[in-house]
Amino acid sequence: MDLLNLLESFVRVIDSGSLSGGARQRHISQPAMSQQLNLLEAQMGQELVFRTNKGVKPTVAGKIVYEHAQKMLRQSALMFEAVQEQVAAESGSLVVSVSQPMGGDIITPLIFDLRKQYPDLTVSIRMEDQFIDVVEDGIDLAIRTGATGDTSGISRKIAIVETCLAASPDYLARHGVPQTPEALSALNYIQYRNEKLVDSLDLFRHGKRHEVRVNSEFVAGHPQVMVQALLNSVGFTRMPLFMMQDYEETGQLQRLLPDYQCEEKPVYLVYPSREAMTRKAEIFIEAMIERFKDAAGIRLVGQKPVQLAQPA
Repeated sequence: MDLLNLLESFVRVIDSGSLSGGARQRHISQPAMSQQLNLLEAQMGQELVFRTNKGVKPTVAGKIVYEHAQKMLRQSALMFEAVQEQVAAESGSLVVSVSQPMGGDIITPLIFDLRKQYPDLTVSIRMEDQFIDVVEDGIDLAIRTGATGDTSGISRKIAIVETCLAASPDYLARHGVPQTPEALSALNYIQYRNEKLVDSLDLFRHGKRHEVRVNSEFVAGHPQVMVQALLNSVGFTRMPLFMMQDYEETGQLQRLLPDYQCEEKPVYLVYPSREAMTRKAEIFIEAMIERFKDAAGIRLVGQKPVQLAQPA
C-alpha cells in the first residue's frame, strides 16, 4: 500500500484518538485500519502508537511521523488542486477576433493544430475587419492588423505584416508589366473593403518614398473576392505576402515591382485586461507567435527584415 495512504490513515487515528474512529473517517473496518497501522510501523521500524483500552496515543516516533505526515498530505492536496486548476485553465472556451485575411490563412489552421494538442480547448473565432471593443463585445483576444480602433482594454504590438503588389500573368500580358511605380497609374487597382477610396500608394526604395496615383474601379469586401478578382484579371492590388506566397509559387499571381517595398502593417494583440489573461489565452498567444515565426512576410517585433527571394 502506498505511503501517503498509510500516513493518511495514521493521521486519522491520531486525530480521532482511536482505531475505530479513524476507521469510520476512512470508511474501512477497524481490522483493516489496524493492519494499515501495522504496515506503517513496519516501514518505519518503530512503534508509532501506544495501544490502551481508552484508545491510542502517539509515541515519540509517532509524534515525528504525525507532524511530517500532515505536511506531506497538505502538499499532496495542493499538488492535485494545482493540476486540476491547470487542466481547467487549458480547457473551456476562448473567443478570438481576427481580421479576415489573417484569420483564414494563419489563425484557422493554427486552431485546428491546437485542438489536436488540447482537445478540451474550444476556440470561437470571429473573422471581422470592422473595429470591435474587446470589453463590450466579450472578446478574450483580438488580433488587429493595421490599427486597433477605439477599443477598451490593452493593446500590444507583436508583429509586422509585409505587403506586396500582385496581378495575374494574364492581366500583365494584356496591359504590360510595370517597370516603374508611375506605370501603376495606367492599371486598375482592386481595393479591399468598402472604405475611403484608395487613390494613391506609397512605395519605398533605397530610403526614398514614391507616392503613386492609382485608379480604383473594383472593391472587394472579402479576401477571397479580392483573390478571385486578381485571378480573373480585373486588375492589381496590394496584399499580404502570406496570402500571396502560394499563388506566386503556382504561377497564378505575379509580384509587381519586387525591388520596391510596400507599406507594412503592424499587428496588435488586444485583450480586456492583464487580470483577464487566462492560461488558455496564453497557450493561444504562444502558439500564434510560433506560427508567425514560420509565416512568409511576417516578422515579430524586434526581428530584422528578411530579404525574400525574388521571383524568377
